[in-house]
Amino acid sequence: MPTHPHIRRPASLLLVILVTGLLFSGCSSTPKQPPIPVGSLKLGVADFTQPNTASDMLAGYAHENSPHIDKKVLNAMDAVLASVLADKSQNSFRSKESAQRCLQLVHRRTNKKNKQSALRTWAAIGRCMGVDLLIVPQLYVWRERDGGSFGVVTPARVVMDIFVLDVRNESLISRSHFDETQSALTGNLFEADKFFKRSAKWISANDLAREGMEKAVKELGL
Repeated sequence: MPTHPHIRRPASLLLVILVTGLLFSGCSSTPKQPPIPVGSLKLGVADFTQPNTASDMLAGYAHENSPHIDKKVLNAMDAVLASVLADKSQNSFRSKESAQRCLQLVHRRTNKKNKQSALRTWAAIGRCMGVDLLIVPQLYVWRERDGGSFGVVTPARVVMDIFVLDVRNESLISRSHFDETQSALTGNLFEADKFFKRSAKWISANDLAREGMEKAVKELGL
């Protein structure tokens, strides 16, 4: 069967794989920061949202002309983040149901008042949840791969932030930013370590997002 002229395929030459494997096998991964001194502090996780305007942003900038992200995708990302925290973190977090209930309650209250900053809104949600620190994940760009694991027309792309807020004094403690479009080994030899970790395959946006969440757990010391 002829190969589609626009389909990208991972490099399959043994020599390329062996050489780049030797060159980049020692590449360092994201450094793990010291854990947040949780102690007796209560932690909560907010649901994923897609900021629509600058006023919804906690940091950075809104991505213009980004397609609307379906609620089903956001719900799926909530489940993936819960799985990553259960697997990679030693801490416990308040339930998803608590976050949803408080999000609705705070939005109803703020709609009757003047528009307030995103930071104050999320801090109010955290107080409603009864937590001291709140993890706030925001998804800006979600593009699923067009193709299969061994060949794609368009690779997956994910852009997201995961923030840690101190609810008590309404301050932003830290942020982990993730902006990734998977590339072929032949297109970027400096990312050979990712190529091998992904088993020389094109991964889904869901798997790409999981990588970003695992990166955040390390960076934020969760």
